Amino acid sequence: MNSRCFLTASSLLLLIGCSSGAIHFMREGVPAADAPRVETQVTFRKLWRRDLGRGYANSNFLLTPFFTAGRIYAAEPKGTVSALDSASGDLLWQRDLDQSLAAGVGGDNSVVVVATRGGEVIALAPDDGVVRWRRKVGSEVLAKPVVAQGIVLLRSGDGQVIGLSGASGEVAWRVRRAVPALSVRGLSAPLVIDDVAVAGFASGRLAGISVASGAELWNVPISRPSGSNVIDRLVDIDADPHRVGDLLFVAAYQSRITAVSLQTQRVKWKNAISTIRPMGSTENHLLVTADDGSVNSIDISTGQIRWTQSRLRGRGVSGPLGLGTSGYAVVGDYQGYLYAIDVNTGGLLGRNKGRGGAILGLFATGLDEQFVTLSENGALTGWSGGH
Repeated sequence: MNSRCFLTASSLLLLIGCSSGAIHFMREGVPAADAPRVETQVTFRKLWRRDLGRGYANSNFLLTPFFTAGRIYAAEPKGTVSALDSASGDLLWQRDLDQSLAAGVGGDNSVVVVATRGGEVIALAPDDGVVRWRRKVGSEVLAKPVVAQGIVLLRSGDGQVIGLSGASGEVAWRVRRAVPALSVRGLSAPLVIDDVAVAGFASGRLAGISVASGAELWNVPISRPSGSNVIDRLVDIDADPHRVGDLLFVAAYQSRITAVSLQTQRVKWKNAISTIRPMGSTENHLLVTADDGSVNSIDISTGQIRWTQSRLRGRGVSGPLGLGTSGYAVVGDYQGYLYAIDVNTGGLLGRNKGRGGAILGLFATGLDEQFVTLSENGALTGWSGGH
């Protein structure tokens, strides 16, 4: 077994894989459950659809879109980067980089950034997609780049956090951390809070790093290895940290969800749910799809489970997305179904079928009850929810 990547015997995990097969979807190692019948109270209306490229049929690298100022910047694994109007899905520009991509898309109002499978970071102009600069960083970039305060923040598979100049691509600083001999393939993207980049590591520790200098400002243990073998001792922090107010929520593989105070860097509570999927939130609910495929609401203040929706187990369910003040959240499954979930009770309120295979990600647009899905065939689709 390759010591730098890991594939569980019981499940296919998104962003994990040592073989050349496709990422497809997360499923929980059990026979796929039938799509549950739902009495429709909420429906989703398709606003637009845009096919980006060949999709994910032969790729183990998920490329997450970047949303800003009415635009969506998206990429597909073979190397095409596109800019779309977020309201209409209209194509604004498209650039074929002629290189397979491993990470993206990140950016701000001045630069759009992706990373190739060869460890090269490429920056494009947000207005027209012209390549601004290219920089080899000497490591495989496995998480979506994040741009803040003129610095491009990268996470590499060998335990580094790297800061590049957004203007030139020059390396500004590097932070190196030891990586266990066996770890989950896939990394969480840094979360920037004010002037601090928060990053989780394969050791189960969470660190705050100065965006400007790369200096480590604080370090908190989130999960400690335990168990009799190397697989049981995996504690990678691979789900992106999720912020609600003063609390930062961090999930470690095979471990638990931890709420950390941003003011004190102290742990406020822990919950035994394990996940590597993106977390969501709405009102006082932290929304989590657990490793067993159930969707859960955790009370943000106390860490107690409010409800568990188990009817979607075995459906390869995505991380949940809370839809503003709508009173419901949405998840997608491996057959392209979307489900509306009542955030107060956990009940299923609606089911819609989209095209394009497994839903790999759901993303907020900033408009109430509107969101975008990324499907296995590489399509982005804009949706609006309503009763």
